[in-house]
Amino acid sequence: MTTIDHNRAVHRMRGTVPLNVKGEVPWCQSCDSADYLIFEEYVPARVDGGHGSRILGSATYSCSACGSFSAHAVPDTWSPPRWFWYT
Repeated sequence: MTTIDHNRAVHRMRGTVPLNVKGEVPWCQSCDSADYLIFEEYVPARVDGGHGSRILGSATYSCSACGSFSAHAVPDTWSPPRWFWYT
């Protein structure tokens, strides 16, 4: 899994993710709000089919108010507002 921090550096997580790692809900720290977030990509939590290990969900987003960008792991139960999957 690849995540991008606020300094726009790319990090890779290797191996199994511990069950106590939950991710964080998307939030613009500059604006102290989630009202202006534009979600560019969302990948829900899943299980690696070959190894059975847990893969955290992730989201990439930007803030339309201040222009900041962020990407990170998100909690298993979180999904972007008004987001749905085609069946």
